Amino acid sequence: MAADLKNQLIDELNARLADDRAQALRERVAQKIPQLLADNGQRLSIHHWLEADDAGIGFATATEMAAELAEGARRLFDAALWYPGAALVRQLIECNYLLTLMADDRKEAEAWKTSSHEDIVKRFMPRHMRERAKHGFRLSEYQTHSDVGGHPNPAGRVLLRRHDEWRPISPRSFWLDLAQHLAETWASFESALPLYDPRMNPAHQLYSPARSPEGREEIHQVLLQWRKHDPIAGRSSIPNGLAG
Repeated sequence: MAADLKNQLIDELNARLADDRAQALRERVAQKIPQLLADNGQRLSIHHWLEADDAGIGFATATEMAAELAEGARRLFDAALWYPGAALVRQLIECNYLLTLMADDRKEAEAWKTSSHEDIVKRFMPRHMRERAKHGFRLSEYQTHSDVGGHPNPAGRVLLRRHDEWRPISPRSFWLDLAQHLAETWASFESALPLYDPRMNPAHQLYSPARSPEGREEIHQVLLQWRKHDPIAGRSSIPNGLAG
């Protein structure tokens, strides 16, 4: 894009990122979703361990991994450690791939739980999960995250905290990105629950769909408020080619 247009878009984006209320809501999303993913994941992990259900254990484990990756990214962002935080966000995206596959088929969760290293490489690397997914994943977005948060790559220099001069967009964009990916991860988690949560199974003695997942209404309200007050909460907030 022409330099003048690019600069204009950067200025407009930075102005929207500067909204303190919207930023507080982005941070709240980044705090509440990992907490409730962890709570639900632990609950399901205990249940499926007692029932010796490999698929259920696999789903619960992936959920808890997503929660800890997101919490780690949030803590690093709190410390202005954008580069290592971005590495955890890239892994969070992979967990979302995994949860999405598990929502489609319990066999995916069982296969992942019982996989060897060789099986993981052959079946559960990001490119393989994208090939099997019924829902499209954005390859270009994953590639961007791999550039800045994967193997050391000069593209990642825009995240180094001592070099604001390399970063045309406010670091609040990293909080925005984390919140967006967490909203997607929560949606993937929720969509999978009919296959894994006994509270969603009419034949199970624990059946209580109004209680699945725990914290559902709280997260609904958090996301509702964020999307209502943050005009750039949508996925297409940062155009390709704008950040560098």
